[in-house]
Formats: sequence, structure tokens, C-alpha cells
Amino acid sequence: MAEQLGRNLVLVKGSSGGTGGTAIAGVRTKGIAVNNAPVDVSSDDSSGWRKLLDTPGEKTIDFSVSGVATDRTALAAAVSASDVVDEWKLTWEDGADVYGDCFIASYSETGEYNGTVTFEMSLQSAGAITYQAGS
Repeated sequence: MAEQLGRNLVLVKGSSGGTGGTAIAGVRTKGIAVNNAPVDVSSDDSSGWRKLLDTPGEKTIDFSVSGVATDRTALAAAVSASDVVDEWKLTWEDGADVYGDCFIASYSETGEYNGTVTFEMSLQSAGAITYQAGS
């Protein structure tokens, strides 16, 4: 994988099957964490060694973003009961992307008296997530 600029990593809300949607404006920092929960099947027959299934018991992906609040797309999604789970997509500059339904786990905004309003948001996968390789 070649080096890439972080500012070219884009988070999109409301994509459909990985296409379309609205880019979240003002984002400065984006993150993704992939978690695979192991299933321990150790027994007396394991001779004291831990034995894990080849397949994780639960797979989750968490996204985190923060930045300057330039519009209210993310805030509106966080407070709207009908928009708490929606399809979100994270796209890299080489065209690779990860997308699927995510739950808005948290959203916060803060504003200094002499600075800009900033926000932080975390998303948790709410179903299968798709990875599509780029060029």
C-alpha cells in the first residue's frame, strides 16, 4: 500500500450499496478499528494450551471522526431517531472503501468562546460490513 494523505480519507453518510450519500464536512481526523472476538474452545484435551476457533464469534467495526462543525449533517443524524442506523462509507484516495450499516454511538460538539465549534462522533457496525479494494 502506498502512502496516502489523511485528508483524502472521506466519511460519507447515507450511501446505498457503497454509492452516493453525503460527505461529512469539516472532518479532520478519521479512524477505523476492526475487532474480531475469538471463541475459546480450550478443554482438558488442549494440554494446557488455549485453542481458538478459526472463525470469530463476533466481528465489529468502529469508526471515529472529529473535526470542525461546518454543517449539521452529523448532528442531525445523531439526534434523529429515524437516522441513528444508516449506511456509512469510509473511502480512501485509491478508491478502496468500507461500507455498511452503522449505529451512531456518540456525538458531541464543543465550542470555545474564541474558537470554532468542533465535533466528535463514533459509529459502530450494525450488520455486515463490506470492503471493496481500490486501484
